[in-house]
Amino acid sequence: MGKGVRVGLDSIYYAIMADETDEIYDTPNRLAGAISATITPTTNSETLYADDQADEVANSLGDITVELNVKDLPPAVLADLVGSKVDANGVLIENKNDNAPYIALGFRSRKSNGKFRYYWLYKGKFQPTEEEFQTKEDTPSFQTPTITGTFLPRAKDGQWRARVDSDDAGVPASVISNWFSAVYETTSDATPPTVTAVPASGATGVVVSTKPKWTFSEAIRSSSVTAANFIVQKADGSAVVDGTLSLNAAGTEVTFTPAANLAAATAYMTIATTGIKDLAGNALAAPKVTTFTTAS
Repeated sequence: MGKGVRVGLDSIYYAIMADETDEIYDTPNRLAGAISATITPTTNSETLYADDQADEVANSLGDITVELNVKDLPPAVLADLVGSKVDANGVLIENKNDNAPYIALGFRSRKSNGKFRYYWLYKGKFQPTEEEFQTKEDTPSFQTPTITGTFLPRAKDGQWRARVDSDDAGVPASVISNWFSAVYETTSDATPPTVTAVPASGATGVVVSTKPKWTFSEAIRSSSVTAANFIVQKADGSAVVDGTLSLNAAGTEVTFTPAANLAAATAYMTIATTGIKDLAGNALAAPKVTTFTTAS
């Protein structure tokens, strides 16, 4: 880390996890008026004793408690954080069935040398706010809301926090300037996925009970597996085949199961579109189109 000691807190951002299966985020939103933030990781520790002495220690990370104190929590922000709703009149309605979304939380801390330390916590949920009220006295007392959340490591990679100092050696300027534009990800993958299809293009005598399949060079986003992105139709374009799509556990293989057997002695076309993306957000470079003909 760079030199300097932390002396401040500002620029709190949150990003809703839009796709909880692939753990992908929406664009971050600003939460203005930062006052304090307390992050408390829980570590579970177990000591093995052998030969009458401590011999091994094993640690595992538990949940992480995050407590934020801010100037104010406007209704729209609070609705985002705890899953409540704002009605047509701008009134925040809190319901016992509210379900808070997973979010990422970002902020920065000024250092004594004028630089900043930047943070992202990757996955957590906030609960309804703690509020205290006090009558106005001769000496004003500010009443600011505190909101508490529980964070945990992401399922896809085990990451729970990212942090960097703006004056660290070797840190690209773009990392700092874009820190709050999107949740920071360590991936440097810029390579589009490739795909092969079965039946292969030009295949003939294909059984009418076939289930067309696409195999990718890497895992794709489950949100990409839609009827708009994976199409099976007659080659002349006269009819799209009804059916269901499934993605294997590794995220690399999509199977189309027709609702009924394909017609005999008929030419079909399969299409995988550029709407398909890998986990890093890289789309197919071009649509994958194949044709095959069923047996008579």
